[in-house]
Amino acid sequence: MRRLLLALSLLAGCGGEAGRLLGDIEAGPGPSDLKASTPAPSLKPVTVAGHPADLWVPGEEPLARLVLVPGLSEQGRRDARLVPLAQSLARARFLVLVPELPAARRLSADAADAAVIEAAIDALPEGPGPAGVAAISYAAGPAFLAAARAGKRLGFVATLGAYQSTEAVVTFLATGAWRNPGETGWRQGRPARGSVWLFLLANAASLPDAGDRALLAEIARRRLAGIDAATLAGRLTPSGAAVLALAEENDPDAIPRRINDLPSGMQNSLEALTLTPERLAGFAACAILVHGEEDPIVPPSESRRLAAMLGDRAVLHVIPGLDHIDPRGLSLAGRLAMLESARDLLAARDGADPCALRRSRSAPNAPRRARRGPRPSARRSGCPREAPSAQCLPERSRREREASSRGS
Repeated sequence: MRRLLLALSLLAGCGGEAGRLLGDIEAGPGPSDLKASTPAPSLKPVTVAGHPADLWVPGEEPLARLVLVPGLSEQGRRDARLVPLAQSLARARFLVLVPELPAARRLSADAADAAVIEAAIDALPEGPGPAGVAAISYAAGPAFLAAARAGKRLGFVATLGAYQSTEAVVTFLATGAWRNPGETGWRQGRPARGSVWLFLLANAASLPDAGDRALLAEIARRRLAGIDAATLAGRLTPSGAAVLALAEENDPDAIPRRINDLPSGMQNSLEALTLTPERLAGFAACAILVHGEEDPIVPPSESRRLAAMLGDRAVLHVIPGLDHIDPRGLSLAGRLAMLESARDLLAARDGADPCALRRSRSAPNAPRRARRGPRPSARRSGCPREAPSAQCLPERSRREREASSRGS
């Protein structure tokens, strides 16, 4: 217990800027050290691709520019969870642009949202600092498609709970089955109750029959409430019945056939959000992939698949104990992992390339200092000299990160 308390105190005292950022994100609109030490950002309404957007301007000189992509929410850019996140990032001296995604606000998954994200990238001012995109869950698909089109205009893309294959996501949501890249056997997880219905309804806008859309929504509501919906199922057209059969499938090997039975419009909508090597051929940024080890919506194998596809243009952080997007209540190991991911984001803000830094540290013949990165002395960092570096987590300065980037 004493060791645990010591580790927690070191974590609180030595997390530096990354720790303050994570603490503010966890606090939401509540008080935090970051709020107490930085001026509040200001909100400037703007327009992107003919739609309203929010520009959060830091109270201090910005160091980087960021497009923060909303997920599936009827509140869109003003979602009660998204606004505090945008403010936290602005307090960390990102100039944050939050566009309105028409399809996402209709709770519809549509690759067409990538065009709005690309327009938001184009709408960012020329400076200061590098430009990036941040996206959570569903938004990661359109964000990566837009980033690939943007090419070298972007320095980084940061995601939480991203996916590579929509078929793999549907398989997990319907059956709980998933597998890592290169595996042939299925592993079994525990998807969130009812999540398959929410995902399929988000893609049901392409169904040709409005009656099917209404019936499936009511069937989903009844199933989530534990109420029998057999009478409603009998009123579905063949297209609607195919969607219901997919949601009720228990065999992961049958999912491809169930998807092939869907109406062509819905098949195309799902397939268009799958991130293939061809669609990401123009991707030139560093992808900072963060994924909860306990994610009940998108299995962490999806970010592993993306990391494998992107190769040296990705750095992967799988967070122990993290579910889909809520960072509260993490264990010490989870907080340490989140700190590492936040440090990569802040390094990207300061113009470094986290992917190149990670390569230089993991190179087998790299000098010890280059592999671990510059580290201030224990006396300057305020951490006990005898504390292991993994617990102390001394913060590197912006100048040191830039020096490490030049050395790589």
